Amino acid sequence: MASSRRSGSSSSFNSSSLGAPPSFNQHASPADLTFTPTSAVSAVTAESTAPQTPLGPLDLGPPGYNATIKLYERTPNETTVFLGPWEVANAEPRRVIWQCSYAGEVLEHFLPSDYPADVFPYTLHAQHRRFGDPREMELYLTFREPHRVRYTTVDGVLHDEYIEVKYEFTTIEGSMQFQGDIRSKDLIDWFDVDVVWSDTHRRTDSYGSVRGLGTIQRMKLWRDRYSTFHYLTFFANHRRRWKEYLVHDFDREFRQRDDRHRRIQLNARGARRGSASESSSHGPNRERRFSASSIFRQRGSGSGSTSSAQSSTVDVRYLGIQFTRNDRVQAGTDDYRRFIESWNFAHDADDQFDIALPSSHAELESPEINGGPSTQSPYVNGVAELPSPELFGGLAPVPEPSGSGDAEDTP
Repeated sequence: MASSRRSGSSSSFNSSSLGAPPSFNQHASPADLTFTPTSAVSAVTAESTAPQTPLGPLDLGPPGYNATIKLYERTPNETTVFLGPWEVANAEPRRVIWQCSYAGEVLEHFLPSDYPADVFPYTLHAQHRRFGDPREMELYLTFREPHRVRYTTVDGVLHDEYIEVKYEFTTIEGSMQFQGDIRSKDLIDWFDVDVVWSDTHRRTDSYGSVRGLGTIQRMKLWRDRYSTFHYLTFFANHRRRWKEYLVHDFDREFRQRDDRHRRIQLNARGARRGSASESSSHGPNRERRFSASSIFRQRGSGSGSTSSAQSSTVDVRYLGIQFTRNDRVQAGTDDYRRFIESWNFAHDADDQFDIALPSSHAELESPEINGGPSTQSPYVNGVAELPSPELFGGLAPVPEPSGSGDAEDTP
């Protein structure tokens, strides 16, 4: 495989053709005063007789990359890696494999959990860039905990450490696709909020200071790729933990709504903090409204089952949200209005399904879970074939008919 060593700098973006002389003739006013237009050599003659200067190789740097990441940040060895297409490998350990810009160059991002629902990409509130487009905050993607990153080139492994992962994407669409791939949930929309509070964590503390569950955060709306149900996530920075809620666990109608101050309160469906019996009584279809990831997490280790139960149980009676006012967006498209529209759309979509998986998706039990050999039936042209009887000891013997009863015998 052809390979080329690259440095951490972006010097490859300097075009080498700038230093080459031009290949066309440059005409200037001659110094000879006897020069007349009729004595000038035609352009065709000059081009055919003048020696041709070959163009230098054009180097435009790495071809269309999707994101960048910095290794050894704030050190003399700081390196910028240009990342191309990615692939999420679900085999343990679960990781993202990036194809970089040069041959033999691979970057592996090891995710902290094998369950997609436990991975939360983080983007900052638009307040951190007051004069920029709020949507562009999705270009800068981080995580709240260190992740292992391994960077390999043709010279071997150059980096294998736990670092604070910081991606800078080239497009918003690419960032949304990446976030959806690592969570197995499509990112539908995001909303900047001033404060999120609940009955257990009031909006203000005893001194009157705004506190709640989290302040100055970006809330995100997701749709599970398997169950198609919608989820809300945000980082509760005062408790330093992620919160994820199933939209269907809240009533469609708001408990309170204040358009002037851009505040709403979401009422939980009969939920009671710390009560498992009441959390399972949200409706006759509550047990069937788990995502596919939750189903497999219950079959896993005890810690995974506990995490699954916590993520699917409403621990509050209501959830209050105050959205950020942003004068840089068009009237009627602010976060508050968009959330109300998305909330109604999510409820309409979730109410159409009463099963965990859509009809076009099927999940087969893993043979490793059952501890036995795989008995998956092969498919031919989309039709399942029954297993061969030879696998079960052969066909049962069939007795031969008596020769005296042959109808073809004649006296």
